[in-house]
Amino acid sequence: MIRQANAVYRPACGLDVRSLRVLRIICDEPGITASMLKGQTLIEKTLLSKVMAELIKRKLVRRTVHPNDARHFQLWPTVAGKRTRSSSDELGMSLEVEMLAALSSEELEELNRIMDKLVEAFRSSAKG
Repeated sequence: MIRQANAVYRPACGLDVRSLRVLRIICDEPGITASMLKGQTLIEKTLLSKVMAELIKRKLVRRTVHPNDARHFQLWPTVAGKRTRSSSDELGMSLEVEMLAALSSEELEELNRIMDKLVEAFRSSAKG
């Protein structure tokens, strides 16, 4: 599924699913630090650094030194980053509707419940 989504997102937005996920979090939490971002995404540090570097290079994200600790930096979405996020969200919604059209409303509720349970279990195990 990720491969199929990447085939749609890359031409439309210029980013893959992982990069868009990182961009979305930065847009949702402007000023987030890299360590906080790592905790939310659970992406390995080296890979996350590469994703952040690409987002900064493409001017979708900018970074500043943290005002309370010069060893850390904060990540901020740019106008272009916010625009990319918005267009990718619209595209994602249409992909989701298309992908889930085969499910009844009851099946969709059950899927959402199961996914929430799996995400919580995954996050708990990653923290422990």
